[in-house]
Amino acid sequence: MNFIFQIYASQELAQCTDDIHTALNQVLSFFPSSAFLHTQRALLHYHSKDFDESESIFSNLMVSEPYRLDAMDNYSNVLYVLENRPKLAFLAQLATQADKFRPETCCIVGNYYSLQSEHEKAVMYFRRALTLDRTFLSAWTLMGHEYVEMKNTHAALESYRRAVDVNRKDYRAWYGIGQTYEVLEMHSYALFYYQRAASLRPFDAKIWMAVGACFARVGKPQNAIRAYKRALVAGSYYEGAGSSFGSSGSGSLRALGGGVLDPESLYQIALLYERLDDKDECAAYMELVLAQEEGAGFDDDDGAAALGGRSQGQGVGVTPTTSRARMWLAKHEFGKRNWQRAMELANELCQDGVEVEDAKALVRDIRARIDSERDTGGSSAR
Repeated sequence: MNFIFQIYASQELAQCTDDIHTALNQVLSFFPSSAFLHTQRALLHYHSKDFDESESIFSNLMVSEPYRLDAMDNYSNVLYVLENRPKLAFLAQLATQADKFRPETCCIVGNYYSLQSEHEKAVMYFRRALTLDRTFLSAWTLMGHEYVEMKNTHAALESYRRAVDVNRKDYRAWYGIGQTYEVLEMHSYALFYYQRAASLRPFDAKIWMAVGACFARVGKPQNAIRAYKRALVAGSYYEGAGSSFGSSGSGSLRALGGGVLDPESLYQIALLYERLDDKDECAAYMELVLAQEEGAGFDDDDGAAALGGRSQGQGVGVTPTTSRARMWLAKHEFGKRNWQRAMELANELCQDGVEVEDAKALVRDIRARIDSERDTGGSSAR
């Protein structure tokens, strides 16, 4: 029972460590057909954002225990994130036939209507869930999400605050309050609630990116850079790539253990360095954004001043973010009169299909400068 309680408590606190999975495997060796233990495993994968594995376990549970509705509202959340409408519709039908007066059933049906963009109906079912159980945490949080979609910020804040009253360790409710205040452009308030969510969920890249964006908006670029770097660490944590950051004066990126980093986080860090008028550091991060197209790593003992060796991996390919970084670098090299590098980047932009007109204009400017310098050099030689 001690092991089972430890597993359950860790799952409730979203602490998905290797030790917990090991303990769960040991207990499952004694109770291989326990639906409760399999549910805990599915929820652990759900908290660690491994939605495909979580969906697979929940799907097997639905087949073996079709009338068991415990935690099936979380399965509907997984299907919602995966946008698997047919399975979510089937789950809603199955749960309604099993027991339509369970709060889990109401949340499942509410998620189905939310995926259909029928937010009023979704709110109605989440309200039914709360009529059946006022302390049903998922319903408060999900109803807050729906009110945000409906632009009813006051009701959204009320729903999230009720969720926090039920369980102060629910990071989704804290994050939801932060999002709502951000919609209201009250960034200092949003920052406070995002930080509360980050303290409960320190390895969630999405939350750290939100913290970084708020710091940037309230005029604290150095803090924003640290938050975005924390987001990179969190992202690599979930992808299984070890990474660490240097502690030099500029807080530069020191070493990443392979894999692909989030180009958007890198791009935002670069823009923040531009705000601080540190063009060299900005250019280094823009180069790192481009490196993610092919899954390149970054390794440099002197921080982000120069790009190091590249590791092999599957990259993100050309995205609008990498194209914006390429355009910035092309203009930067143009300003440094490095015509060859600027022309190379501009030609790549013409092939990317993003910002093509600006890229073509830049190519014409570079050619004009090259021709002008050639003519000037020829006349002086004569």
